[in-house]
Amino acid sequence: MTISADSIRAHVAAIAKAANTYEQGRAHEDLAVHLFESVPGCRVERNIMNDFQTEEVDVAVGNDGLPAGLPGLANVILVECKDWTHPVGSQAVGYFINKLANRSVELGILIATNGIAGQNERRNAVALGIGAIARGIKLFVITNDDIMALSSTADFVDLVNRRYLRAVAAGTIGLPHLAS
Repeated sequence: MTISADSIRAHVAAIAKAANTYEQGRAHEDLAVHLFESVPGCRVERNIMNDFQTEEVDVAVGNDGLPAGLPGLANVILVECKDWTHPVGSQAVGYFINKLANRSVELGILIATNGIAGQNERRNAVALGIGAIARGIKLFVITNDDIMALSSTADFVDLVNRRYLRAVAAGTIGLPHLAS
């Protein structure tokens, strides 16, 4: 499986055509699975509930760190998908950070159609990244604009590596570049 502009458009169209928010969420997860399963050395499990049935992980990625894949990233990556019409707020971002902490997972990716609250001003939900980094957790955001710009698996690998680098170097949540 590889990423192409056509495969991206097909997944985004499926999200838009979904009959309700549940189906929309599942279609968004399908897109995340497609992206990560295209990366060499990555395998995916989805919709995993904890033993108490109180927390669900949308997508869990096992990363073998192959040279053509994601060699500098964690062996386990958790992905949260939010296909919201507005930016994801600090409560949902904080909840995801706690999911990561509760599982001792050091990398989380939030695929948020419209980014996160305060993204452009570098405040609000973005500020939670400072506390996450101090706990050994790195988090970054991938938006719909990021996804629509992809045309290959190599593009996706580059996006993930660069966004991770931005999270570590900035000491907070890795975000898209601000428009100048």
